Amino acid sequence: MRSGDAAEDPAAGSSVGLTTATARMLLAPTDAGGALADQVARRLGRAIRLGLLIDGDRLPAEAQLAAQVGVSTVTLREALSTLREQGLVVTRRGRGGGTFVRAPADAREPLRQFGVHELQELGDQRAAIRGAAARLAAQRALDEEIERLEEQLERLEAASTASERRRADTQLTIAIAGAAQSSRLTREEARLRAEVGDLLGLELSEAEYAKIVRERRRLVEAIKRRRPDRARNLAEAQVAAETARLVALRFQLERPDVDGPKTQAGVEFSAHRPEVLAEVAAEVEGIFAELAGLAAAFDRLGGGEGGALAVDDLAELRPTIFSILDAGKGLVSGAGVVVAPGLLSDRDRWLEWWSLAAARTRPEPLRVNLDPDAPDFYDYTTADWFATPRTTLAPHLAGPFVDYDCTNTYALTLSTPILRDREFLGVAAADVLVASLERHIVPRLADLDRPVALTTAAGRVIASNDPELVAGQRLPTEGVAPPAKPADPVATLRLVEL
Repeated sequence: MRSGDAAEDPAAGSSVGLTTATARMLLAPTDAGGALADQVARRLGRAIRLGLLIDGDRLPAEAQLAAQVGVSTVTLREALSTLREQGLVVTRRGRGGGTFVRAPADAREPLRQFGVHELQELGDQRAAIRGAAARLAAQRALDEEIERLEEQLERLEAASTASERRRADTQLTIAIAGAAQSSRLTREEARLRAEVGDLLGLELSEAEYAKIVRERRRLVEAIKRRRPDRARNLAEAQVAAETARLVALRFQLERPDVDGPKTQAGVEFSAHRPEVLAEVAAEVEGIFAELAGLAAAFDRLGGGEGGALAVDDLAELRPTIFSILDAGKGLVSGAGVVVAPGLLSDRDRWLEWWSLAAARTRPEPLRVNLDPDAPDFYDYTTADWFATPRTTLAPHLAGPFVDYDCTNTYALTLSTPILRDREFLGVAAADVLVASLERHIVPRLADLDRPVALTTAAGRVIASNDPELVAGQRLPTEGVAPPAKPADPVATLRLVEL
């Protein structure tokens, strides 16, 4: 039942056009950071783009929807105004009026909301959950539960419309997790399925759909035959194939005229290759220049010797830190100074660090536990971005790495030492999310005639124009000459022909 039928059924409006499980995922308490109206607009907008809220659905009355989201009616109206400006909802007056969902005109538009690395990370997580659920279902499912899986499989095979196919495949996927007898796996499978939305059915041919049905049948058969390892492998392979397809489609958005990078022999390598690397290097060098200014501002604070400098003194650095975030052009997600232990008079350790949680939000301070006796103590002195500049007294580019100690993001950290008479006082640093850097780089790489990858000196891929090589993968470095200037972190970036 659509939420527009709420007048006939008072309970209908509570779903916002979704099942209860999906609505709970979508309308969970708002994420921290940023204006509440921006948070609500982002969340509802993402749901519309992914097909979780369907074109033509009428949203519940403003008071009801505001209560579900957990914000005031005024905040919700501001969020809906943003969505109207984006063309994602339309408000009609009079009898039968209300606010209605309007899906993007471009069927591929929802895919643009994901970067290539984001799609890969989503695939990694889906494979882990799907594989574990399939393995446990093969071990734990009762015969009657397997019969229900076979019934779901028949519905999947008989489905004819896109919505029927999406619903049938979703029900089968979640039913397998349910057969694993794990409420946590089932909830996570439902949440991930809601996050991926309609993307799995994007531009899916009849032959491709028939293959999906065959693969699902093989999976159910493995569960029925009590073969847990085979069930897990099949489930993981299915997710890997879905992810590879989405990544390839995402690359085609950058190169709509071709099916993929030109790899045939005899194609002359693009003359723009050096220009691409130079452009990337210039952006990174610009961030390092800003950090040098921040380091100089720290030095001008005075103190440092004898512990005269205190935490409150570092507040003077905030305008400079905020200007780095503002000048980052969507690349820099966090910046600040991290002081050497024992430098401050009132704290042994300190990070004057500020982050941008999302676009158009105000900088927020990073909060970590700096108590050595605490179980979640953050010993930043062991981090590469701090330890290497302390040893070399030179700027450093660390990563990409998962920042599981602080922000749990996949990022590069640029850091430059703060020195006074060659004494190390700490670092001025900035985080650059790989997803943000990728959005800047991939369109440039897409113009090249051969598959290439931007990598670190260690061979870690930052971005590429090849759907089969995404950020985080590792390329061999045997036979690759070291950078000409090891002290120059920008020189460690390489554009490698694949």
